[in-house]
Amino acid sequence: MDDADEPLLVRQAQAGDRASFAVLVERYWERIRRWLYGYTGNAHLAEDLTQETFVRAWSAVRSLHGLTGFRPWLFRIARHLAIDARKGPRGKATRELPVTLASDAPEPVTVLLETEALRKLREACDRLPSLNRQAYLLWAQEGLPYSEIAAILDSTEEMARWRVCKARQALVKDLKDYLGQS
Repeated sequence: MDDADEPLLVRQAQAGDRASFAVLVERYWERIRRWLYGYTGNAHLAEDLTQETFVRAWSAVRSLHGLTGFRPWLFRIARHLAIDARKGPRGKATRELPVTLASDAPEPVTVLLETEALRKLREACDRLPSLNRQAYLLWAQEGLPYSEIAAILDSTEEMARWRVCKARQALVKDLKDYLGQS
């Protein structure tokens, strides 16, 4: 299936067709989970928030207007859940145990270098202002157009472009020593 059938699937889901909504879930589950993981840095939390996103979407799909706006609407639900989760009882996000902690098997040098590069990028992303990080991840991971990023973040398209640009500039500056650039 392609994106052209999405308005039909949304209309059918709005009429109560669970199978059509299941197709939408299958289409967007991994994308929402991946974006939430990039934003929260916690795989378990991202999985929980993804599940809650689709529960809420199913509950509210009848109220969705503008059938072409399903994807931004869905990401907005996920964004609001992530913001609420980050507030938490103490307002401090928890961190996962490092993947390498449980493993005592030696890894190839290539895997170590890739792991280090991803860690450095993750740390640099964590230092970005929240809205810039959200915009950057929607752009870089999901490949969303600026118009949809703007809709998800409740901003203008120019602001979405600016946030992505500022995030990219900050990442280059933050990682320049690691990348060996002057």
